[in-house]
Amino acid sequence: MGAATTREPDTLLARLQGMAESSVQPCEALVFVSEFQLYYLLSSEIARMAGEDRGEELYLFVDAQTAMQVDTVDGARIAAKRVLVFGEPPASWAGAGNLIALPLSGTVTDQDLFILVLSPRLSLGLVCKQGPGGLRGAWTAYRGHIADLAQALVAERQAELGPDFLSTCRTAHAEDCTMLCAMRLMSLFARQLALRQRDIAMDKDDLSSVLNILKAVSATRRAHDILYVFVQQIARAVRIDRCSVVRVWGSDSIGHVVASHEDENVSDLIIDLNKYPEIGRALETRTKVVINDTRRDPLMRPILSDIAPSGITSLFVIPVILFDQNVGSLLLRASRFEGSFSLREISFCEIVAEAAANALERGHLFESIQKANEMLEHLAITDGLTGLFNHRFFRQRLESEFERARRYALPLSCMIMDIDNFKKINDTYGHLQGDTILRDIADVTLQSVRKSDIVARYGGEEFVVIMPQTGLEGARAQAERMLRDISATNYEGIPAGSPVTVSMGVAVYDPVTMLDCEALIRVADSALYEAKRLGKNRVVIGEP
Repeated sequence: MGAATTREPDTLLARLQGMAESSVQPCEALVFVSEFQLYYLLSSEIARMAGEDRGEELYLFVDAQTAMQVDTVDGARIAAKRVLVFGEPPASWAGAGNLIALPLSGTVTDQDLFILVLSPRLSLGLVCKQGPGGLRGAWTAYRGHIADLAQALVAERQAELGPDFLSTCRTAHAEDCTMLCAMRLMSLFARQLALRQRDIAMDKDDLSSVLNILKAVSATRRAHDILYVFVQQIARAVRIDRCSVVRVWGSDSIGHVVASHEDENVSDLIIDLNKYPEIGRALETRTKVVINDTRRDPLMRPILSDIAPSGITSLFVIPVILFDQNVGSLLLRASRFEGSFSLREISFCEIVAEAAANALERGHLFESIQKANEMLEHLAITDGLTGLFNHRFFRQRLESEFERARRYALPLSCMIMDIDNFKKINDTYGHLQGDTILRDIADVTLQSVRKSDIVARYGGEEFVVIMPQTGLEGARAQAERMLRDISATNYEGIPAGSPVTVSMGVAVYDPVTMLDCEALIRVADSALYEAKRLGKNRVVIGEP
């Protein structure tokens, strides 16, 4: 903030620099500015002090962007004898009797930001220039520089404004308050610098805390121990009364608290997600949820009677890992009994969560959780023969994707396919060969779809594919590609002259006629039967 700016020719800022360099004590004439935040802070204070000037000869020079974005400029505009705005003035100033609107020119461009205040009692000026390298500028309380700069701004309108324009402002009044105002600006400048230094120190502390957390997480190998250290270290770095990691599988209505900083022994505490709407919102929006007043936030209203006895006043949920097929979703949930969470604290926890997720991916967390739950979760959501998702999981994901498509007006498609003449294959080559055909078609289907698609065994020789964010043309192209891939595959044990084919029915979500996911399935099912009726080995798009 205190570095000198680079001199540039033919700009408003260059004029001010030239004046300072030609003065007797140039180093004392300007205080340099190089941040947008500081520009708006200083310009707001200059305008506020101008609005307090009770003289009758106050002149205000300002660019249109500053006039519109700095609220206190309007107060200075009311107090001023003349207001000269360069560019399009704010619409709320229309009809002001003291307003003079001047067009941009070679002296003032759309890259210039400035505010000049000049009266017999007050002289302050802040001039900056925007560019690819950021902001450069300076402020001054030197009356001669401000008067000369103001005169240069209106040189082309001098005849209209009159020869005595600004003449009364070149000489200070006996009650000149410029020095006092300059001291106020310097005090503001110093406070801002102190705040910046404090922020830098806090950032260093945050970085140190993040590194310590990552070191602690990396020092252990068991999945539960990693997660416990994670929440323990966060609760220690940020004042948190309750801190835990919750795991959610798919669209289940229950969650599992896999780690809590309050109790090292908590590893699989089941919770009803209906009582934790903040977790549901985080999964739905795939972003953090912050509630700084649980008593008034609309999201908490349905469970207010349940949460009130706990004394929790604020909480947040930050996704650590979302929708991973091995671990589901992991979310960091933290709460306080008193006070709210600051933006800095939330940002710190986000950084830690992201950094920890990356570290855990490189470590043993996924493998440990997968091994600990592999058998149970595999049986719960997969089909034992084909390895695809089972019918139960398909219905859960379809309901979830249908609700997302309905809520956010997203496209969604669903396809049901059936192996043609499968009974004949079983009768001719045996049921073991039939099972092999089912597994092979499942493999071909998985290779044909996108990673975002969900493939499941619907039942018997039927398979189903959910295609999120896919409309009619995309679904048609996907189905026809799968149809070709399946029929072109050589299946072991089946003669080359007897290809295995499938029939497909495709349904595309229609928000007008489809009120639930059952309607989407019915349309796809009807389209499948139509494909069978028309001769099999084809794709039929269902009509709502």
